[in-house]
Amino acid sequence: MVLVAGCTTTPPPEPPQPERLSQQVARSTLERAQQAYDEGDYAKAITTLKSGGVSVFDAAEPATRLDAMKLEAFSYCVANQVPECRAQFRKLMDAFPNFDLTVAERKHPVWGPAFEAAKRMKR
Repeated sequence: MVLVAGCTTTPPPEPPQPERLSQQVARSTLERAQQAYDEGDYAKAITTLKSGGVSVFDAAEPATRLDAMKLEAFSYCVANQVPECRAQFRKLMDAFPNFDLTVAERKHPVWGPAFEAAKRMKR
């Protein structure tokens, strides 16, 4: 009887997958919009998020898409475009039915009431 023993080696782990190009573009666009928002240029934040009428966020990861939609709603609110803010919150809730603002966000004097109005319209 002959016994043959061999060593098995564990293959190296798969390298992490590179971020999809669509996600890279979405994340970069969101970062530019957030920078404009932080600088108080809400119109630029909105136009950056809209990206010429074609949404770069359609193929993005859900978290990135949610953040972009929320930033767009907030931008409309602070730019005193409350109907657009409510409409954007409705779109956000259509895409993410379990979405809710944080307690602190709900207390904001502009987007808190706009969000609540959008929620009532969804019922």
